[in-house]
Parts: sequence; structure tokens; C-alpha cells
Amino acid sequence: MLSSRFLSLRFHSLINAHRAYLSISSTHHAAKPAAPETPAEPAAPTAQSAQLAHNKTKTSLKGTPYKVTDIETSLRYMESDAYKTVYGKDPVWKNYVRNRTNQRLPHYTRDFCAEEGLYVRGNPCPICRDEYLLLDYRNVKLLKQFVNDHTGEIEPVIKTSICQAQLRNLRVALRKAYDFGLMPYEVPFRTYDYRDYYPELREEKDRTPSLLMTILQTIQDQKLTNLDDLTLTDEQLHAT
Repeated sequence: MLSSRFLSLRFHSLINAHRAYLSISSTHHAAKPAAPETPAEPAAPTAQSAQLAHNKTKTSLKGTPYKVTDIETSLRYMESDAYKTVYGKDPVWKNYVRNRTNQRLPHYTRDFCAEEGLYVRGNPCPICRDEYLLLDYRNVKLLKQFVNDHTGEIEPVIKTSICQAQLRNLRVALRKAYDFGLMPYEVPFRTYDYRDYYPELREEKDRTPSLLMTILQTIQDQKLTNLDDLTLTDEQLHAT
């Protein structure tokens, strides 16, 4: 009796153990759910689309590769629809907003915005943020945006917000544009007193008599007949 009960218990335990083993093995060998497909990487944006996206979202450009374009591409960009869409008829620096601390206006501009082919600033200056803008003496349309129409001087950097590296490029480009005659400039007018250079323009009382006139006047006053008798004072000699 006990042996039959013991055998039945042992038989049930073996069955339960076998069921447990089957459940574990089936769980272990079950097909894993397929991982969701990773979306395909979007195509690299062009410079124009990247500029448009940056102006709309104000995302940080820190760490983004920075590549300066050539002058031919820059000149075509200045006349393209992409430039007109981004800037319109305004200067490239007009809608630029620099990051400020406690709404305080900075008294200086950054030294540079890009270094070793990468942006080191999250909000680069108006020239560095658009790789198609190149300060070159042949890019007259861009250079005129940084020159005051009334004074002919370069606009202050607090107004244009360009970095110091681009400011140096701007000065060199403007000087070369002036030298090659691509941009007109006015020479500052200076006033001169031409009476200092032309004695005949002076009034009679202000004129200094020449040495010959002094000698003739002395001969006439002294009624001399021989020049050996002529004597002149030091004041008369040094007056001329």
C-alpha cells in the first residue's frame, strides 16, 4: 500500500518536473521578437537648407563641421534665391541675435567662432554661421553691408556682431577693394591756407618783401650810386 502510494507520488513529481523543463526550454528557445527597424539616416542637408533650419530653430552649431567655400560659389550664392529667402534685402547681420547674460549688451565680440574645421561656438557670428558668406575683395555686395553710407567707415562690431577674426578679414578685403578700384571711397577734405604757399595772395601789409626788393628799397632811400656803400641790418637780412 505504501509502496504503491510512494510510486504514484514519484510518478507525479517526474511528470511535473518534465512539464517544467518543457516550459523553460520552450521559453528559452522561443523566437525573439524582431527589433524595430532603424529609420534610414536623412540625407545630408545643403548649406542653404542648413542655414534656413538654423535661423528657424536657433539650434546650436557647436561641434558642426565648418568649411569655407570658394569665392566663385560665394558670388553665385549672393545672387541666388536661397540668399534672398534667408536674408531678403536686409544686411546679413540685421536679424542676428547674440546670446546675452542677464540681458546685458556685451562690450566685445568673440575672438573666433570656428577652429580647426569645427564650430567652437553654439551661436556663431553672422559671417561664420553661413559657410557661403566669404569676405573677399571681389564680393563687393557683401562688403557694402559693413560700410556706413554716410561716413564711409566700417560699422561698429557691437552693431554687426562679427567676431574679431572676421573683422580682420573685412578690413583687409576693404583695403584691397579700394586699391583695385572695386569700391569708391572719399578722401577726407582738408582746408589749407594757401597764403602760406603763395605770397602774392597775401595782403599788402602781410607780405614779406624779398631780398631784392629790400635792396632796391634801401638804395632808393639812401640815394646810393655805388652798391659797395650799401649796408643792411640783420633784421632786413633775416626778414626774408
